Amino acid sequence: MSLSDMEKETVIQFDESTNLATVYTASWTVARSLKKAGYQPVKKTQGGWWFKIPVDGISIQGEKETTKIG
Repeated sequence: MSLSDMEKETVIQFDESTNLATVYTASWTVARSLKKAGYQPVKKTQGGWWFKIPVDGISIQGEKETTKIG
């Protein structure tokens, strides 16, 4: 199954009731990066991977600084 670049989305979902985030990605690049960081997918389908990662393992890099979430 071939996806366009626009369809290769990544969704990070979490709430404050738990310290785990669910990461869904249809991007092989993102999935490979998460695996390289030591995370294993909890579910895999044709064209998509789901990971559970600690919220404090998420950071967002902005133009001026990088912010850790959690």
